[in-house]
Amino acid sequence: MEELPTERSIYFHTLIFNKNIGVSSIWGYMPNPKALLGYIQHSFLQEAFYKWIHGNQKLVTKIPSLPVQIIIKEAEKLKKINKDIAIKMKHDYDKLNNLWNSPISKLDLEVKKFVKEFNGRWRGDNKQFLYLKIFRNARELGDFVISSGLITNTEKELEKKIGVPLEKWKDICEDVVKDKDNGEKFRNVLLKRLTEVF
Repeated sequence: MEELPTERSIYFHTLIFNKNIGVSSIWGYMPNPKALLGYIQHSFLQEAFYKWIHGNQKLVTKIPSLPVQIIIKEAEKLKKINKDIAIKMKHDYDKLNNLWNSPISKLDLEVKKFVKEFNGRWRGDNKQFLYLKIFRNARELGDFVISSGLITNTEKELEKKIGVPLEKWKDICEDVVKDKDNGEKFRNVLLKRLTEVF
């Protein structure tokens, strides 16, 4: 998220929960579907699967710089995951790998289909789960921040977390592309303020 959002940006939320190590919540956007595909395949899956595998045995504070396939292979070899979990992990990685050959016009839809299937496979339980959500635009992400944030927070608490009144947040999300100031405020809220909003 080095650049401000554009008309082509795709917005997302990822959540990794493990009872022993807590919650990792990331809100963000990517400049296009291929960038989002790369993020999910090589960054999110790497962290999510590593924490799924190792989070029950130890506190995970650092993710090793290993490809996802190696993380899965080593976990399977050391019997940290069973064959069914390994198959699910490999399936997800391979599915994303195959999406690189999709035409750009269909990639957005294919990634959204993957996310729906992924969430069904990794919904887990009260001990651990993985979750991805894709948003059409900043406004949709902003509305989701409010609706999900108000489940566990009062309006005042949520405003304190995001750093602006909710009406101002809606205004910011409505105009992140055309208004550079709003784009900058939006990016800063995603990067610095939403880690505790699930």
